[in-house]
Amino acid sequence: MRDNHEGMIEFADAFEKDGHYFAIVENASRRFQFGVSKDGYRAIRKAMQIRSFDMMPERQYRYFYVSSQRAIIGTENYWMEVRIELEHDATKERIEIPQDLHANLLWFNRLENIEDAAYLELSTS
Repeated sequence: MRDNHEGMIEFADAFEKDGHYFAIVENASRRFQFGVSKDGYRAIRKAMQIRSFDMMPERQYRYFYVSSQRAIIGTENYWMEVRIELEHDATKERIEIPQDLHANLLWFNRLENIEDAAYLELSTS
């Protein structure tokens, strides 16, 4: 596991609005929003509820996308590894995810130019 989260995509939020589901991620100090399936929404919410270290609610956990790949060859199942941080502690967990979320996260992870995602960027106002 990396010593730090530098260069990783951070999960900021996942939410439902008017029957549609969205994820918000941070990459290169910028926030982006994109649509996900209901299962993708549930997977991100599940990841962001993992409390690997301390159960005290006021402590701020952070969650980062490490990687994802097909869980079982020949199936539709995928998994992603999530880096979970609490202050100076870090660990990784695997979460099952749908193919659409896998594809979106891989796309963000492989961007060579962050400007290619500018149309998904949230305004800072």
